[in-house]
Amino acid sequence: MGLIVILGLARLFGTEEKAVPAKPVIKKTETIVEKDSVAFDTTACSDQEVRLFLSEFIKQFQTNKASNINKFIDKTNGLAIFVKDGYYPILSFPNKIDDWIEWFDFKIYENIEFGKFPEYLGDGEFKKTGFYYVKYQNKFRLDDFEDTYSNRSDEDKKPFRKLEKLCNYRADVMSIDKSRVLTLYFSIHKNNKYLVGITQDAVDDVLYTAPEKEFVPIDTEKQVEAFLSNNRRFCDVENKAYVDFDKKELIYWDFGDEPFPFSNYKIGPLKVISAKIKIRDITFFNVKEDDGLTLKLSNKGDFSSYRMGARPQYIYEKCK
Repeated sequence: MGLIVILGLARLFGTEEKAVPAKPVIKKTETIVEKDSVAFDTTACSDQEVRLFLSEFIKQFQTNKASNINKFIDKTNGLAIFVKDGYYPILSFPNKIDDWIEWFDFKIYENIEFGKFPEYLGDGEFKKTGFYYVKYQNKFRLDDFEDTYSNRSDEDKKPFRKLEKLCNYRADVMSIDKSRVLTLYFSIHKNNKYLVGITQDAVDDVLYTAPEKEFVPIDTEKQVEAFLSNNRRFCDVENKAYVDFDKKELIYWDFGDEPFPFSNYKIGPLKVISAKIKIRDITFFNVKEDDGLTLKLSNKGDFSSYRMGARPQYIYEKCK
């Protein structure tokens, strides 16, 4: 009897996946038995039917309720969900969106347009706004998702390859605040209308966007020096931190309550993040010049830290 219990527990715990340290907590992928062939009605829908379906999906997505979005998910086939937790790309194959609903808690545009997704101009601005969809038959590929973190094997993906065959439409839409892009993959046939894939990612320059702020010239080192000569103190109110060029010290996580004293700093080369946003690395050195801390100065006039481990994101703005 004891042996049976031990074997039962071993089998139970042996099937669980390793937990991914992301929010929300990722539960184990539910196994879906793969059929030899994908049997479904491929009768095409009219464009009016496609638009009606997409309109209803948008309406339910805006509620941010898992139960409303789950209506669009085939529980047998499941769907592919791809998100980034900071730098970490995560690919999952659930059959409901419950554990991921927090990642999609934002509003999107409701005006449906057929055609290519508009160009992102930078600093939170798109050439046009709306919900854009195109035909996408035989183009959806699970292998196209960056998956270096969750690291799904070919065997893991095999039961979900059917989603690639089911998909025949793709839609892209920016969030109302224009900081994120939602990409959706659908199976839209007469008797088969489902969401088969969903991804959420931030725009490239999301950390630096601030449409209300004026641009600061940083194209040359001379321009950077001129800006710093007129702005001597930058504050991060949330983290109770600062960069003070008169005192030559800054506050950052690694140094606790004691400021990091710097004797000089080095201006790095210009980096283009988007059509509008540029940054330069500024490295602050201590007296010995054997150690330094690097912050990023954007052409919005703010300093920011690089993401490292559990450290919070620091944003130093011109002190008020």
